[in-house]
Amino acid sequence: MRGVALLGIAGLAAVMPLSEALALQQPVSGNAAGTLTGRDRAAHLAVNGALGGFSAAMFALARGKNPWRAALKGFGGGVAMGVGKQVAGETFHGAGLLGRQLAAMGTSVVRTASEDTTVVIVPVGPMTFEIRPTAVDRVRPRVNIVATSTLLYYVVRADTRIDWGATLSSGAPVFRFPTETVSTRDGIIFGRMDFGTIVLGQKPTVLDTQRRMTLPHESIHIIQYDFLEQALSLPPERAILRKLGAGEGFLRHVDLGAISVMLAGVLQMHMDYEDRPWEREAVILTEGR
Repeated sequence: MRGVALLGIAGLAAVMPLSEALALQQPVSGNAAGTLTGRDRAAHLAVNGALGGFSAAMFALARGKNPWRAALKGFGGGVAMGVGKQVAGETFHGAGLLGRQLAAMGTSVVRTASEDTTVVIVPVGPMTFEIRPTAVDRVRPRVNIVATSTLLYYVVRADTRIDWGATLSSGAPVFRFPTETVSTRDGIIFGRMDFGTIVLGQKPTVLDTQRRMTLPHESIHIIQYDFLEQALSLPPERAILRKLGAGEGFLRHVDLGAISVMLAGVLQMHMDYEDRPWEREAVILTEGR
């Protein structure tokens, strides 16, 4: 268990160079998601497949399983995740919701590539439903403490309101501030994703390309967060909690989400906004640059 935890934490750092390769796959032409070439999209899927394959092989080694078989399954799961991201980067209503569920199927394959049981992950807001076809309790609702706390924080804030249309379209909670911009540690932007919740400025009177692509951009971040939480952070977090004596009932239905918070904080502190691979991936898929 300890090995799984350590490899899980180290795994994110190990796959970061692969995600940098994605950022270097600049589109040959076009300035919007719909104009990305087939070659660009194929390169994006290949890199996501590499991320999935490496992650699955890493956990297979920690569990004493065949890493090559897990890597092959993980590659397929990573490709499916990439397809979900590309769908989420489109502008039709429901693109984020559809993309998130497609990507979740890929994340499910990556996470269970080295396990003996099949688990299908279905994310719904800050919750995740685990479907285990061979288990007695086939559907396990799970609550992420960090994601739920973030959602409740924006619910009780007096200066935010939920945007139901955008929420249904993105497949994640979407709140709006009364101003057209959102302040962050990196500056003033049109929106951000906070641990499973999207925060946007108020609807602008004029929609330029960047404002029109803000929701798809943040929807891609939701998918990235799902993968970070479900495929990379959750296995070592469960191993650590078991070591600390957490009961199986708790582990079946509660995710702390603490490791993803620490990883995100460390990476953001040591990387400029423009150099973060996850930001560059979202920009490429939504603005084509």
